[in-house]
Amino acid sequence: MSSAELARIAGRPHASPEGPLSAFYVEVRAWNEAEVFARRLRELVGAGVKAALEADFGAESVPEADVPGWAAEAWAEAAPRYAAHRGDEEWTVQDLLYAFQPGQRSWSWWDVTAEAGNVVCVWVDARGEAVYGCEELRWMVYAAGARSVVGPLVREAAEWQRASGVGR
Repeated sequence: MSSAELARIAGRPHASPEGPLSAFYVEVRAWNEAEVFARRLRELVGAGVKAALEADFGAESVPEADVPGWAAEAWAEAAPRYAAHRGDEEWTVQDLLYAFQPGQRSWSWWDVTAEAGNVVCVWVDARGEAVYGCEELRWMVYAAGARSVVGPLVREAAEWQRASGVGR
């Protein structure tokens, strides 16, 4: 968690990653919803990263001021899609923010790119790991508007470099 990660949330990274990236292929409802999805996902991840940098995780709760206003309605819509994929209970806002506690996440944000039609790719740096904890990210992807998600899959950085960024 760093200001470099916040910069990658705000816009496409200028530097290449040091190794392979982890990719999630995400289907949104329609091709013209890709930008909105990507912006929303960037906002949710940004709220978590800001909490990681600023919040007191020893407190009873983490401030929710950076969680976007649209998230409350999206949370309810995401729950059945997430449950159909994962079979787990829905996440609360506090669950999500506490998942960003320093030392808890095994991934860091990289980018969102267009794939084709109504499919986008969410890229994170999981330090080359094929299997890692990423349920908070999966929840955010559904809350941002995903209909279905495939991944994580390890991909070479060159694949990310060839793609066009969305949601900035």
